[in-house]
Amino acid sequence: MTTSSEPARASTDATQAVVGVGSMVMRDDGVGYHAVERLHERSLPAGVTATHAGTTAFLALEAMSGTDRAIVVDALALDDEPGTVRAFRLDDPATEPPEVTMHDFSFSDALSVGDAAYDLPDRVSLVGVVPARLEPGVELSDPVAAALPDLVSLIESRLTSA
Repeated sequence: MTTSSEPARASTDATQAVVGVGSMVMRDDGVGYHAVERLHERSLPAGVTATHAGTTAFLALEAMSGTDRAIVVDALALDDEPGTVRAFRLDDPATEPPEVTMHDFSFSDALSVGDAAYDLPDRVSLVGVVPARLEPGVELSDPVAAALPDLVSLIESRLTSA
């Protein structure tokens, strides 16, 4: 697990976690990994961590434990065109986000039971990209690679909004 919490841009009162999930060796499933790597190349606001959780739901919960807000980044199983960037609130029962299926546990289920072991944030968002290719490989497909800058911009805007 790689973490960066170097303060640089405008400070924010809230502590926030960006958690990339998915398998970086299954092409577009690794979009969370690639987004976190891009964030590491930039200056993160004070109080922000960016972490790879891979395919383990409880590593994702650990990465966001103790923060005020979290953004989970993953490939999204939606019927939209590959490369479509979408965002959802996981903490809002009125919304129906796509399921984030980890190899060990459903992320939704992990969030439901995670409060017993972790200090989870009140605000949890899911952002991601609709994948085109989910097979062995480390390179993103063309539509997902083209969408990566927009995904990172969306994450950055959510980090700086109240």
